[in-house]
Amino acid sequence: MHSRREIREAAIQFLYCIHLEDGAPAQQTTEAFWELLLEDDFTKLTKASVKSVLHLNQGRLTRFNKLVEMSPEFQSIVSADPSAKKLSMALNAVLKSESKWQALIDSMKRLFKSSDQHVSSDLSETLKQIYLLNSTLQEQRQRWTDQLADHPQYRQQSESVSASIAALGRVSDRITMVQDPTKFPTHGDVKHLIDTAAKMTTFKTAVNESVALVTSHMSEIDKQINTVVENYKPERIDPVDRAIMRLGVAEILFNSEIPNPVSINEAIEISQLYGSSDSSKFINGILDKIAKNHSE
Repeated sequence: MHSRREIREAAIQFLYCIHLEDGAPAQQTTEAFWELLLEDDFTKLTKASVKSVLHLNQGRLTRFNKLVEMSPEFQSIVSADPSAKKLSMALNAVLKSESKWQALIDSMKRLFKSSDQHVSSDLSETLKQIYLLNSTLQEQRQRWTDQLADHPQYRQQSESVSASIAALGRVSDRITMVQDPTKFPTHGDVKHLIDTAAKMTTFKTAVNESVALVTSHMSEIDKQINTVVENYKPERIDPVDRAIMRLGVAEILFNSEIPNPVSINEAIEISQLYGSSDSSKFINGILDKIAKNHSE
């Protein structure tokens, strides 16, 4: 779980980005900000998802090989029946997609084992392709089942093929858990994915709430700063100092859950890390005066 300090630092970075003069549009800045800030978390989530897919995929190759072995005999049976053309096409579609699946899994294994730090985007793209193909396969298996229902005379001859397709389908169902783990909250294979995603969501929500506290009260915040800073104009203040100061003031004025000394002390500590040599004294003086005025 992210600490209050981490949330505050992220909010300050966010405020710095969206309030830069002549900067990019807010929506574009917001998307780029979260993509950059959560890059490590997304990478961890991607790798955890890939690891789960590879784990759940164990044994699938044996089932696929059995399907490949059984299919020619059945295809030879129905090939002489023009009315069973769609049934044959349905099976071919499943075979083609299952073959593509195995190629993607092989590629995923190579990327996952690679020591190259720049393969995360390729790994993420491969994972997306697996999810998309999994959805396609589920539709194709259903189409096979529907076509077989229209040709009951081939049910007995297709038993081995149908059993292999069903076995592969059960693996696909497990992969669906990785793609949408929130639908399977108690399943051990995906619980760690839910926890990781939940931490990311909680962090993002907390940061957005802190940012909103500033942006929704911007005029009042700057008005309060103006009472203690002579000739105050936001553009005259260093952008980093301005973001730290505005968040500190917002917490003092509008967040009673955080004691004023905590807001002031953390603002000072952050300004010592990211501001200039005079930032901490400047911010301390402003926040201390505003806190005293607000408590009177």
